[in-house]
Amino acid sequence: MIITFYTPTLKLTGGNLIMFKYAKCLAAQGIEVYVIAPDFDKKDYIENGVHIKTFKKFPNKYFEHIFFQLIYLKNFYNLTPKSDIIIPIFFPLVIHALFCKKKKKCEKVISLFQDFKNMYWFGWYIYFILGLKYIVQNIDNFIAISDPVAQEIKEYTGREAVIIKNEIDSEYFYPRDLSKENYILFVGSSSKAKGLKYFLKAFDIVKKKFPYLKAKIVSQNNINNPDIEVINIGSDRNKLGEIYSKALVYVSQSLGDSFGLPPLEAMACGTAVVLTDTVGAREYAIDRFNSLVVPIKNSKKTAAAIIEVLENNDLRNMLEKNGIETSLKYKTQDLFKNIGKLVTIK
Repeated sequence: MIITFYTPTLKLTGGNLIMFKYAKCLAAQGIEVYVIAPDFDKKDYIENGVHIKTFKKFPNKYFEHIFFQLIYLKNFYNLTPKSDIIIPIFFPLVIHALFCKKKKKCEKVISLFQDFKNMYWFGWYIYFILGLKYIVQNIDNFIAISDPVAQEIKEYTGREAVIIKNEIDSEYFYPRDLSKENYILFVGSSSKAKGLKYFLKAFDIVKKKFPYLKAKIVSQNNINNPDIEVINIGSDRNKLGEIYSKALVYVSQSLGDSFGLPPLEAMACGTAVVLTDTVGAREYAIDRFNSLVVPIKNSKKTAAAIIEVLENNDLRNMLEKNGIETSLKYKTQDLFKNIGKLVTIK
């Protein structure tokens, strides 16, 4: 059997981490697995038994967004081996997969749906495609990574999705015997979808009440602020687990998620979480039980929630304890069992 994944980037985004986890598990079971993506540096290689094939990425990002379907259609087609299943992990790539299916390059197209309605730039387009009956009818099945995402798929398509929930890496994210340090934490890029600017505004408010407090941001971007330490850890998941564990509060300001791994990873490390009310967060976040849930794009309420956690030790201890218990439901021990669903979906 041959299974091919389509992704719009090889960057270590949350969606790609899930995809590579699937791909490695499938390869370990003797399935031939390919990952195809645009990249600036054209290179083909094998990693953990997974064949990575890339083609030259278009240099103009704006042009790439506007003409995404047209400029990459033949690239995906030409690099795709004769496959039993093609799995696009970014919904616009179902167009490319269905083109291959029409040309008899694959038997099935299964959408690994990791998108969300208010996804910056592409959100409107994703849900436009979901409304096209011809497209939806020719997709053999959907995989939803959370219950709320499955509900959205049913709402927009009338289709029932196979649910394979995201799981965290228990090898790296677990309670550690480490002392807390005086910082709050944000993990994510500077893209608008991650809401970094709202975190920075909230930190400015909190800083006035707690002058000693620092912020750490795990990112590849630079921020010119002596009270903010930007850490680029690359793919060092163990280091990330340590950073989660030492934080007083983990803060997510995402504008939208289909699951949202970092808040759950922080919970698993025993850190209190403040996060925005996204579709994906509703899979595991319960306000005032394992987290404080705040409105999207609201720095003042985010700051108020952070201050409440910092001032109320009983609240912080409760959030930490319940967060750890919540994270136990999403450990990786069932991944091999769940991944088998991919090859049996009809």
